[in-house]
Amino acid sequence: MASASHIAHAGLPFANPISEAAVDEAITLLPLPAEAHVFDSGCGSGEMLVRVLRQHPGANGLGVDLDADAIAEARRRRGTLPARFEVRDATTVEGPFDAVLNVGASHALGGFTAALTALKRLGRVVLYGEGFWARPPSADFLAALGGANVDELSVLDGLRRAVAAAGFDITHEWVASEEDWARYEETLAANAERHATPETLAYAQRIRDRRALPHGTDTLGFALLLGVSAD
Repeated sequence: MASASHIAHAGLPFANPISEAAVDEAITLLPLPAEAHVFDSGCGSGEMLVRVLRQHPGANGLGVDLDADAIAEARRRRGTLPARFEVRDATTVEGPFDAVLNVGASHALGGFTAALTALKRLGRVVLYGEGFWARPPSADFLAALGGANVDELSVLDGLRRAVAAAGFDITHEWVASEEDWARYEETLAANAERHATPETLAYAQRIRDRRALPHGTDTLGFALLLGVSAD
C-alpha cells in the first residue's frame, strides 16, 4: 500500500517546494560534457533526472531510491530515455559521475554532513537541495515536524559554508519563497484529504497544524545549490 507521503505528492513534479522554473533553470545550467553520466541519489519519482536527460541529449542516468512505489513511477516517466531506476540504497553506489543530484534527499546518503562528503566522492558537479532554518524553530514547531532536532539543519549561511567545506564552489543558488511553500504544502494536504484514509487525513492535519503555529510558515526554508568541484 502506498505511503501517505506518496499519495500526498501525487501530481507534484518534485517532493520539495522549489519551483519548477528554478529547477529547470538549474538543470539548464548544469555544466555537463557530452555523454555525461548522471546519478540521482534519492530520486523519488524520477522527474528531476528525467528533466536532466531531456535537457542534455547524450547524457544517461541512474536513479536510486528505497521507495518501491516511487521507483515504479520513475520507470513509467522515463519513456525511452537512457535512465535506469533501481530500488537501492544510495550509499552502495560507486562513482564517479559527471554530476550528482541530491535534492531533499540527504537522508539517502546518511544525513546532511555525510551526504556532502559522499557527493564530493561521487561527482564533480552537484545539484544539492536541502532544508535550512530561516528562523530559530520553536519547540512546538520541532514537535510538529515529528520530534525534529534543531541540529539536524543549519541556517542558510551555514548550509553554504558546509557545501563549500565539502569541496564545491557554489555557482548558483535558488531559495523557495513563502509562496512556493504554501503551494507545495497546501497541495500535499489537499491530496491527502482527498484520499481520506485515516493515515492520509492524519498526514494532512499535521501539515495544517504546523502551518497554523506562530511562524509556522516562515521557519523552515529550502535551498537548491549548484556546485562545481573546487579541485
